[in-house]
Amino acid sequence: MSEPRVPRGWAPHPPERMLMTPLMAGLGGLIAFFTVVFVVVWLPIHTFDPPPSDDWAPLSSDAAKGRELFAENGCYTCHSGYSRPQDVRYATYFLYPKVSEPGDFYGSDQSPNLLGTERTGPDLSQDSGWHPDDWHRAHFWNPRFIDPLSLMPSFKSVFSDSQIEQLVTFVQTRSGKSGLLRYAGQLYSKHIVQTVQGFPDAYRGFQGAHAKPLEPKEVEPPPNQLEEAPNLAQIDRGYWLSANALPVTEGNLLRGKEIFQERCVGCHGLAGDGKGPSGRFLSPTPLPFDDADDQCCGGDTSPGDFYYRVLRGWPGTAMENFGDRLSVDDIWRVVMFVKTIPNGTLKEHVIPEPEDYIVWSPPKELLAWIKSRQPLEGNVEFSKLELGDPFLQEARRVFPGLAPGDRIAVTGLETPLTLQDAADGIRTIYEDLLNRGWAAARERGDKLPDEAQKAIPPTVPGQQ
Repeated sequence: MSEPRVPRGWAPHPPERMLMTPLMAGLGGLIAFFTVVFVVVWLPIHTFDPPPSDDWAPLSSDAAKGRELFAENGCYTCHSGYSRPQDVRYATYFLYPKVSEPGDFYGSDQSPNLLGTERTGPDLSQDSGWHPDDWHRAHFWNPRFIDPLSLMPSFKSVFSDSQIEQLVTFVQTRSGKSGLLRYAGQLYSKHIVQTVQGFPDAYRGFQGAHAKPLEPKEVEPPPNQLEEAPNLAQIDRGYWLSANALPVTEGNLLRGKEIFQERCVGCHGLAGDGKGPSGRFLSPTPLPFDDADDQCCGGDTSPGDFYYRVLRGWPGTAMENFGDRLSVDDIWRVVMFVKTIPNGTLKEHVIPEPEDYIVWSPPKELLAWIKSRQPLEGNVEFSKLELGDPFLQEARRVFPGLAPGDRIAVTGLETPLTLQDAADGIRTIYEDLLNRGWAAARERGDKLPDEAQKAIPPTVPGQQ
């Protein structure tokens, strides 16, 4: 075919050629990519070196190994360690008392930070100490054991017993001094609760998945003391004699049953007998609710007692707080429903009725104890004294039913249960945890500024 003829007077079309070759395009793309990596990744890591915050604490050797497992298995993709001062959870929820700061992640054990902008799950940077170790073991084995609504995958085929202990240690000690303080309070509370109820230590690692639930030994309460006094020490005494705040109606009971089946059966069982699948991991095992005598006449089973435990949790046990996930009315509704469980209301297709509700009446022993030894007006919350000792603050948080002058005898303990003894015990545990971190940091060769080595944790918003 001949070339098209150009009309007379027109200039011929210049020859076409490619101005950017594939090689040039490829080099330009690589330059743009590595420029972004340099500015976003390399430059901040090598130039941004904030000093340690007052709340910073180094990780122990086991915690550092647990952090490696946390990173290797992509846990940060859902539970980001990204520092966000604008985090909407700040000072809003009981579980998140502070916003993490860049100085909280000082040292080689926390660098590079586990960044990520996704928050499919909650931020765990301040989660240390809110749950006991056995709760975490059951949660990692199968999250539905703890929260039937959880989307988290099971890790029972991923970690060995020793690895799960390292991972739990990381989660429990990653939140700086304030987290170590909560964890120390959790460990001290665990010791008290196990001693009071006669339970041995929980199974280590995932061993509980293949074992029978732990059985308590018989513990004789001290003479001339209310048997439930140590349990009441962990409940604000303003709730001890409280009745249910809502009317007992079919609608309220049905809503309470729905919440119980959605949230509580993993621990307390489908029959409410305390034999949920998580119980094999836990010490003490979950409370049963199927005893009519206990529901009507127990010294620590008033509707107010149950409400406080659901609202704020029970330190030392796997009972976590639901105050940031359930409304006040819904907590009262589930407490109301619990009082019907001995009458078979958890059976399939059974609608709880008002006549199934078991009315609680304070036993005469409880009334005599309150009148003679722990009057309601002695509640520590009525004191206007501002406490500067963080260990005493933590003791008040985990034992809100104790007043400064209270002395509760506990069979098996050398010292009575008092706020000051609890504060001293919590401080001993806290200092041991912190010293493990200092020792590991020295082994790693980290620089430990003098101003960072403060044994006393700072006061944190929401900590009290």
